[in-house]
Amino acid sequence: MKARKQRVLLDLSMGLLGYCGIAQDVRLLYKTLASSPDVELTGMIYPPFSRTFGHRFARSTSPQADRIANQACFLWSLNEGPPALPYPRPVRMLMKAAHAASRMTKRKAQLEPLIASKLWPTVWRSMFRQTLSASDIPLVENGQFVLANMSADTIFMRVMGLRRPIQLDTSNYDFVITQTARPFTVSPGTQHIVRYHDMIPITQPDTMSRTMDIEWHHRSIRQCRDSFFVCNSEPTRENLVDVYPELMDRAATVPYMLSNEYWPDGSASQVRSIISMRRSTASGVTPRRSLKKTPRYLMCVSTIEPRKNFTGLVQAFNILRARQSINRTAPDLKLIIVGGPGWKFEPILHAMREPIAAGHVIHLEKVTSEELRVLYTHAEAFVFPSNAEGFGFPPLEAMQCDLPVIASDIAEHRWVLGDAALYCNSYDVNSIADAVEQLVASEEAPALRRELIARGRRRVERYTLDRCRDQWIDLLERLRSGERPLASVPPATTPFVSGSKERAA
Repeated sequence: MKARKQRVLLDLSMGLLGYCGIAQDVRLLYKTLASSPDVELTGMIYPPFSRTFGHRFARSTSPQADRIANQACFLWSLNEGPPALPYPRPVRMLMKAAHAASRMTKRKAQLEPLIASKLWPTVWRSMFRQTLSASDIPLVENGQFVLANMSADTIFMRVMGLRRPIQLDTSNYDFVITQTARPFTVSPGTQHIVRYHDMIPITQPDTMSRTMDIEWHHRSIRQCRDSFFVCNSEPTRENLVDVYPELMDRAATVPYMLSNEYWPDGSASQVRSIISMRRSTASGVTPRRSLKKTPRYLMCVSTIEPRKNFTGLVQAFNILRARQSINRTAPDLKLIIVGGPGWKFEPILHAMREPIAAGHVIHLEKVTSEELRVLYTHAEAFVFPSNAEGFGFPPLEAMQCDLPVIASDIAEHRWVLGDAALYCNSYDVNSIADAVEQLVASEEAPALRRELIARGRRRVERYTLDRCRDQWIDLLERLRSGERPLASVPPATTPFVSGSKERAA
């Protein structure tokens, strides 16, 4: 007899939060599970902020037109903050206090089936189009979704207030998967899986915007102690169980799947127009001279925040530009930084101001995957000198586009990228500059580039849809049968190390 499908409720709320990182994994995990014949998938949608009056769904016996209009109002809130209240300030303050109190006492969320046949385009535009391609639209158009009348900040407030997690009626599901440790009380027979991304709030506290983020991270894990944690890399899993040893038998590793939106794109003529359209004004300065021709450039892609080490990258680039080998081989080399401001970004943007004004650094924002593919393809190298990561999508995307990668020498990069990258010390700006010089301006650069490109093509095959889907299905089957899931760990490889002429065979 054929085994019953795994019934999965997947939390999609963090798919609203930007282009990359966790938001990208939300969309790709949806695709991974939705494309599996072994899974019956339902996506759970709720907004980041509570609407001031809360939301009451129409009754199931209401006319369909009323239900659709009601759900349309709910979907509108996905991309909006709390609405302004047309009342005097004292009244607004009282209403907000009453609403905050209701969030603390709210014990159960209602799940309302979405009438997807009418409303899927909004779901696609709000949650999926930043990562998935048009060929993936049927997965959303024909998908199953439920709306939950709660919000991410409601969950946050309850965790910080040490209140009992919100209750979900999950009696129709074998698993609930949440991105990060979002505590819920689930029905008997349902297992909660936490998709866990990194221990950075605990191990790199100086990179956080507030101590509340650290407390949230710790308390949410504590409240999910009976859940199963699926980590994005083996170093992430090791960091998790080092700090929380009680999770040793409740954690496994399944890596991120890569988008199929990246491949070598020959449209070099588009580079200048992309730069022109996507230039950021976040630094407050503009280049003193316009770009006359398509430049040779290095690339880095990430949200602008402390652990990404943009300040070190800009310093290394300034050192690099003064070196004779670069002046001889690439005298007008640029550094393109793609990413919007995140948190603690002001000192980073300040360090970028003068090189941006001089035209040496180009800062871009809101670059689409199609445009990013072009930029990857025609860069000289991709430089990713993060001080900390959980996994890291951008270096692998660069490899998909045949772009050689320089990455910081941290355990997560070694595990994810293996021998397909050139490594540097993120805390040593000369090490970063040396790696770029070796890849762009040294005598061995052409051979090294060819070798890294070939290794990159092989490396990205580890993160295809088929391979990651098989790992997820195996994990779900083992959990449902009561077995302990096995982590799939890529074999160790010898990495390139900046400054060394000895390379792995």
